[in-house]
Amino acid sequence: MKTPRTSILLLLLTLATLAECQTHYQVTHEGRRVNTAGSETGPLMIGDTLYYTSLMEVHESGGYIDFGLSVMRVMKAALSENGNLSKGTEVTIPINHPTRHTGNIAFDTRNDIVYFTRCRADSDDPQNAEIYYIKHNGKEWSKPQKLGGNVNVKGFSSTQPAVGYLADGSTVLYFASNRPGGLGGFDIWYSVMTSEGVPAPAVNLGGPVNTAADEITPFYDGRDGLLYFSSNKEGSVGDYDVYASAGSRNTWKEAKHLPEPINSIHDDIYFTVAEGDPTMGYLASNRADSYYLHDTSCCFDIYNWRLYREIEVKRDTVAKQKKEEDTVCPCRLAKSLLPISLYFHNDEPNPKTQDTVTSLTYFQTYNAYMFMRGKYEEELEKIEDPVERIGAVDSIKMFFDTVQYNATKFERFVQLLAGDIMDGKHVVVTVGGYASPLHSSAYNMNLSKRRISTIRNQLEEYGGGLLRKLMQQPGSGSLEIRQAPFGSDTAPKSVSGDPKDPRRSIYHPHAAKERRIQILDYQYQ
Repeated sequence: MKTPRTSILLLLLTLATLAECQTHYQVTHEGRRVNTAGSETGPLMIGDTLYYTSLMEVHESGGYIDFGLSVMRVMKAALSENGNLSKGTEVTIPINHPTRHTGNIAFDTRNDIVYFTRCRADSDDPQNAEIYYIKHNGKEWSKPQKLGGNVNVKGFSSTQPAVGYLADGSTVLYFASNRPGGLGGFDIWYSVMTSEGVPAPAVNLGGPVNTAADEITPFYDGRDGLLYFSSNKEGSVGDYDVYASAGSRNTWKEAKHLPEPINSIHDDIYFTVAEGDPTMGYLASNRADSYYLHDTSCCFDIYNWRLYREIEVKRDTVAKQKKEEDTVCPCRLAKSLLPISLYFHNDEPNPKTQDTVTSLTYFQTYNAYMFMRGKYEEELEKIEDPVERIGAVDSIKMFFDTVQYNATKFERFVQLLAGDIMDGKHVVVTVGGYASPLHSSAYNMNLSKRRISTIRNQLEEYGGGLLRKLMQQPGSGSLEIRQAPFGSDTAPKSVSGDPKDPRRSIYHPHAAKERRIQILDYQYQ
């Protein structure tokens, strides 16, 4: 049996090898085992089970196809060892509704939560899709509940949920919505989730993923940090084509158009990667060989895709890479990122306490902080002096860009640190903690320690807690965090500490820059 450490190293080796390969896709229609003359969409392979959505009980009326109150239901089919699917049957988990459409199933397997979309089947209003969830308590599933927070917005659709696990341990729910605040049409949004399924405020992914066109059906594969989605933007071969963008949260690279035969001159949506095999997966398409009722492009069917690779790695290339790896150690790479400054909102985390530790990870506080960006600008716009107002607003915009840039560096830092610990290294990280002068010196000292503890929490939650488990195994490395809590002692005297003037003591960039922790040093013990 492979240990978690061995599995990770094998995965990293596989990904490194695949980078040296040429890839070819093969797309195959799944036939009548799961497809019907109606529409089948939303395929998702979990373990050896394919989950998907099917429009049921379609019937004829007066010579025409009449969907009437026919409803979409979530189905499942088992994958055999020879790669064939069994005939689809309705799922037994309590999510399907007798008179409402149910679809777009997504699993948070870490926390035993299932997300799905529900909307009225008898409504002409296209803006009625909402995201629901059920949670398993160890014995049974809860009843379906509408997801809280601002994931669902009245008068607009929230749909097509997809669960992604980031390298820092965060669980993220991606979804499509046409709510205000996007770039146009349907955009892809995300919300960081707690283990209980409680969402942080939803954030738009922004460009270059979202455009003025429609972006739909997101799927995040955390193994290679790729977000797959479909868009009907200019340049698509069909109406909707599949794209992939590397990144996380609101930092993404230019989306790449997947090649044929993944994309066709028809609609290609719901591209997903199998949970246990990154070389295969599924998509939905209304391409030419799909089954249909009365219009050859009316209905979607499920297709499987497989990835074949031609390895073209020369021995001298491998030797050269090995030599380079021997001369550039992770320690040097990690140190090259320093210092890394990580910022917080006022009195966060866990305000109004004297605690020196918190259970929150840094990225949990980061996501909530980035959502307040508009609030900071709004408060600074109220400064009466026009010169001071313009300078403060421009400065806070650049400041939040810096917050985001450092968060991206921190993600890379966590990956390098995890690699060192997997290799058995004993790593010492020095972290300084700082605060603005809004509270007493003693309070700010404890606040600095709370902020530093978010770093340890984040590192231990790497890979969904895998790093923490590795450090408990014999022969694995260890982590020591040396704290240097400075509180507000280093804050310039020009920074306001007046609680009656929050515009300057909380929202002004001079104060915001002081609320941080800094990773200062990285050494092997």
